[in-house]
Amino acid sequence: MKSVFRTIVLAGLAWIVGLSAYAADYVKVSEKGGKDTYFALSDKPEVTFTADHLVLKTAKETINYPLSALLTFEFTNRPTGINALGTEESHVVFSFEQTLKGQGLQPGSRVSVYAVSGQTVASAVVDANGAVEIALDGQTGVFIVKTLTKSFKLIRK
Repeated sequence: MKSVFRTIVLAGLAWIVGLSAYAADYVKVSEKGGKDTYFALSDKPEVTFTADHLVLKTAKETINYPLSALLTFEFTNRPTGINALGTEESHVVFSFEQTLKGQGLQPGSRVSVYAVSGQTVASAVVDANGAVEIALDGQTGVFIVKTLTKSFKLIRK
């Protein structure tokens, strides 16, 4: 029993350390018109929402975005135009509707959804267009979505 607990704790620590290697450096706000704005996390941006605006405040500036004009709000690394050898630049986007939908993924790769307990909830292969759709059968809660290169924590209420 003791060795099983130790194995679980060590595996959890290894997973957390691995996640820190993929930590984002920026908050990216994408508008429907195609404009992307980056805010360095080192500037400690404070994000709040009003009834119809996303408000992003740093020590240097405060910007109000109408919610109707926003496409996405994500944590990312600012593209430099230089990619590591063997990597492809992509912007992965997941959304919940009746199913979990993903775009910008590596075609032919597998996407797996796990419960916080580690149990596999569902899995699917990404199609040729880099998209995947996974049925969650109405399940709610916290899920870990693992792609070929990244993991995401998603909450479905």
